[in-house]
Amino acid sequence: MELGATIALVARIILAATFGVSAATKLADRPGFARALRDFGLPGSGALSWALPVLEGGLALALLLVAGGAWPAFLAVAVLALFTGAVVANLMGGRPAPCPCFGPPTAGARPVSAATVARNGCLVALAVLGTGSTGGANLGAAIAVAAVTVPVTLMALRRFG
Repeated sequence: MELGATIALVARIILAATFGVSAATKLADRPGFARALRDFGLPGSGALSWALPVLEGGLALALLLVAGGAWPAFLAVAVLALFTGAVVANLMGGRPAPCPCFGPPTAGARPVSAATVARNGCLVALAVLGTGSTGGANLGAAIAVAAVTVPVTLMALRRFG
């Protein structure tokens, strides 16, 4: 068993769960998500409300199914960088709205802040770990660790996102 490969696999599983949940919550209320994108200041919110969940869902699948290549993790880095850029643009523009990162914001949602940027930085760090080779990973260990870390990560993202 290679520890680095197992870590890369766990990182990919966590990211896949994150992108999968994000896509599902956006599709569950697509009109609300389109409204949240518009409130966030993004142009083309109608088209984006379809495209982003498809991109995230496809990326979640690629992170899990493309074991031999690092490109899904590199794509995750790029997508997260774009999302972070939108957050920073809102902060710098002086109009921090609640983030539609995980679907339409709920009532009382906090606006984006430095914590949102830090959260995205942690997800980028996971994506960087996920670029490592998964060849030689201990699948049982990866699943066991992911069984604990995925729910904890998703709860933290919902709580602090």
